Amino acid sequence: MRLRQLIGALVILLSGTGFGLMLGSHVWQRRSSSIDNTSKIGSASSISSGSADKRSVLYWANPMNPSVHADHPMKDGMGMAYVPVYASAGPENKTSDLHIDPRMAQTLGVRLATAQMRPMGHVVHSVGTVTVDENRTYTITSRFTGWIKQLKVRAVGEKIHRGEILAEVYSPQIFSAQQEYLIAGHEAGAAGGSALLEATRERLRRFGMPRSSLATLERTGRPLRDIPIVSPENGVVTALKIRQGGYVSSGTDLYEIANLDRVWVKVALYSYQLPWVKIGNAVNLNSPDYPGKIWKGRLKFLYPTLDSKTRTVSARVSIANPGDVLRPGMYANATLFAGSQPALAVPSSAVLQTDNGDYAMLSQKQGHFLPVELALGPEADGWTAVTNGLKIGEEVVDNAQFLLYSASQFQNVKARMLGGNSAAKPAVSALATNHFAANKSKQGVGANGGSMTGMNMPMTGAAP
Repeated sequence: MRLRQLIGALVILLSGTGFGLMLGSHVWQRRSSSIDNTSKIGSASSISSGSADKRSVLYWANPMNPSVHADHPMKDGMGMAYVPVYASAGPENKTSDLHIDPRMAQTLGVRLATAQMRPMGHVVHSVGTVTVDENRTYTITSRFTGWIKQLKVRAVGEKIHRGEILAEVYSPQIFSAQQEYLIAGHEAGAAGGSALLEATRERLRRFGMPRSSLATLERTGRPLRDIPIVSPENGVVTALKIRQGGYVSSGTDLYEIANLDRVWVKVALYSYQLPWVKIGNAVNLNSPDYPGKIWKGRLKFLYPTLDSKTRTVSARVSIANPGDVLRPGMYANATLFAGSQPALAVPSSAVLQTDNGDYAMLSQKQGHFLPVELALGPEADGWTAVTNGLKIGEEVVDNAQFLLYSASQFQNVKARMLGGNSAAKPAVSALATNHFAANKSKQGVGANGGSMTGMNMPMTGAAP
């Protein structure tokens, strides 16, 4: 009995073992088949990846912040791998400029200006002060003693003319000299001599008696009680040192007169500007009080001393002043042109200044615009010299370049935000850099990509 039970248990054990072996073999075959399929898929993927890797990688971008780049594969602080950004390839990724619908350009009021040759040079901007021309100032001094009987010009600032009577003076000294002249005339007529008569006439001239008064004396034969003091020149009274009824003596200053038909403008120059400045340089003056009015002159004199307070040297310019528009004491903006020579220039309003360079929006007709980087020279009269970046005759946007440049920047940002492997349009800054490099001058001006103020994304290295 026990033997039968033992044989039955053994049969059951062997049957279970065989079933287990068959089940294990089936599972192993299925796992082997899965592994083979996975290896095939991995091999195909590696082949595809290898073909993709044949493209040139520009940089690796942070997956959370595409503006952060790296020149090698790496991971960010969260362990996320940087995404490779590949170079553009294929005709579908051709570089294109910015296009604005002509109707939109008209709505924006886009105005174009032509790059042209203009006389440009080193320009010195400063301020000047209008003063009287010291070569046209006069002092009227009494040559005799007396009293002011009639003061006709009584205030500073009054405008006077040559030969105008300023005051009448009673002088016993001149009255006595007139009597001597009349006596000498009678004696000369009786004796036939004229030496004494000529001596007395010369004495009256030295006293400053006007020729008109001397002619009246000779015609009437009676001494003049009051002697007039006349103006020797046109001008305005800048100083009045006598009053009605006052006493004057020989050597007393009565009036100071300045002719304002021509004035001086003293321009302040710093010492580092002096090497550029020479006598004869052209100077333009303008005043905020007279918008659009420009006075032109040339540098006449450089003062040899330095003002200890302002640390500047004065340069003198003589300016014609018809109508006495420029008044002593006024301030004027001065633009001094040193070493003027022809240069390619565009209106200063067409230049767009950014953190990384100066740009202009170049018109390519039919609503197409290209931002180009410029190398700038001196600025004068609203024009800026361009040493590199443009050619003669090319047209640039003069008034709406900020809007167009912003549109080009938006196109660049949009391309970056689409991701590293997207087929977005390239950044227009590459166009600007290429145009600048094509026009690169012998001075070796570098072509750096520009960005708008406040933008965090650099202009170089665009996504495909």
